[in-house]
Amino acid sequence: MGRVMGMHRVLLVDDEVYARKGLRKLIRWEACGFEVAGEANDGDEAWTRIEQLQPDVVITDIRMPETDGLELIRRTVERDEQVLTKGKQPYFIIVSGYNDFAYAQQAVRYGVQDYILKPIDEIELEGTLRKLAEELNRCKHAEQTRREQEYARLLNQFIYGESDAETVEQWNELTDTRAGDALAYLLFENNTPHFRVSDTVQEEGPDGWKGENFVRIVQSVLGKMYANRLYLHVKEHGERVGVLLTAEHLRPYSMNLQAVAGQMQSCFAEMSHDFVSIYIGKVCYEPLLIGHAYQTALKAVSYKFISENSGIVLYDDMQHEPVQWVHTNHEKEQELLTLMEEQRVQALEHAVSEWFTGIRTANYAPVAVTSAIHQLISAVLSILKSAEANVKEIPSFKPILAWQAERGTLAEARHLLTVFMLDSARKLAEQRQYNHRGAMTKIKNYIEANYSSNISLRSIASKFYMNPVYLGQRFRKVYGVYFNDFLLQLRMEEAKKLLRQTDMRVYEIAERVGFGSSDYFATQFEKTESCSPTEYRNRILEEG
Repeated sequence: MGRVMGMHRVLLVDDEVYARKGLRKLIRWEACGFEVAGEANDGDEAWTRIEQLQPDVVITDIRMPETDGLELIRRTVERDEQVLTKGKQPYFIIVSGYNDFAYAQQAVRYGVQDYILKPIDEIELEGTLRKLAEELNRCKHAEQTRREQEYARLLNQFIYGESDAETVEQWNELTDTRAGDALAYLLFENNTPHFRVSDTVQEEGPDGWKGENFVRIVQSVLGKMYANRLYLHVKEHGERVGVLLTAEHLRPYSMNLQAVAGQMQSCFAEMSHDFVSIYIGKVCYEPLLIGHAYQTALKAVSYKFISENSGIVLYDDMQHEPVQWVHTNHEKEQELLTLMEEQRVQALEHAVSEWFTGIRTANYAPVAVTSAIHQLISAVLSILKSAEANVKEIPSFKPILAWQAERGTLAEARHLLTVFMLDSARKLAEQRQYNHRGAMTKIKNYIEANYSSNISLRSIASKFYMNPVYLGQRFRKVYGVYFNDFLLQLRMEEAKKLLRQTDMRVYEIAERVGFGSSDYFATQFEKTESCSPTEYRNRILEEG
């Protein structure tokens, strides 16, 4: 808010036109921080010019016909002491050809800044002007700061319903607002993507996208559109930024708020900020309704996704549109979860896109969209957790979890959620493979520890909660041998060991290694070793 401090304005007063013209040429005004705003021939004309030009400094000759310099100063001082005006009393520098102490005394009494004798010494006057410019800069900066603080204080009172007739009077005096002038409150929202996500990579956006810089970006846009306009106080409302526009700001656009917002969007785009939403509250025509203008700008946020393509939401245009605040389409969510578990990638991508189309069509409020996405994420996490998958290894988990409708777009959410669902499907498949490999190891260890018992493919499948056919297929794929052949091999190796190392009878060995029948044991032994158990033992004894 506020004007950029430029040159200070000076009024030259002298009844001799050549003296004025000479003074214009003599002094390097710009180098001293000044511009000559005008001239006057005598005190009466100077009085009128002071009213018109509101100069910062008046350089006046003392002796002039009609109204002299001292009378001009007296009238100006007394006016500013008695009448509240927009203008401020200018600083006076007296120029005189008379070294008259009485004049000097009177001039000091009126607060004259300096008293310079003719002929004018340009070095002396320029030195005075430079000091005066510094003082004016300090005063103007202090006054501007005071007015800005006062504006912010009064605006807060209006916004938060703490205003009264006195507040309105102070406001009108400060802003020079006219009765019946239009007032519109705008909220700006930065929806620049916080993350760029691919299948394997996530990158956080640059610092320029973060909230603390968004205020400066909004200020730059307003500065482009309203150069040198007073009272554009940018106020932070959480992650959004607000500003009150008056009729002064709307008139250049024929009071058309859509045109104003469109121009703002163009300015944001020129600064490479293409994802800024603008919410405009109900136009009001008296300061006491500024709070209502702000509240309706907040309500306009509810219609965000209805108008996402343009990024501009006018409450006056949207207030009668229905908005849904709770997401209840749980059947569609279940479909997404099923497709993820079944690894049906193309169908999953299509279903996510349809899910978001439904959200846009049904006019869900931003808070409902955030809630729906987080519910879906929670359900995905539950499935992954039950499979013992490590969610932190999914690269797109952090971005989708951080997404909030209040600072993002549906397009961004659709992209993030699609990538997350596909990542989760892959992770689930990998975890299942890992779990199956782990389960096969447990099953193999169990067989090796219990082969002497009456175990079978069906009994082991039941113990490990698996389908017998699936278990047989998985076992062969992992170990390259059928389950029955592996079990038979274990039993035969143990039987041969017992035949070599003990004098146990054949039927005892058959029972020890898990065969219910000694005849069946003998038959299987002959198939694998091409001799009977007794022949195998006798051969070992003969060789020994």
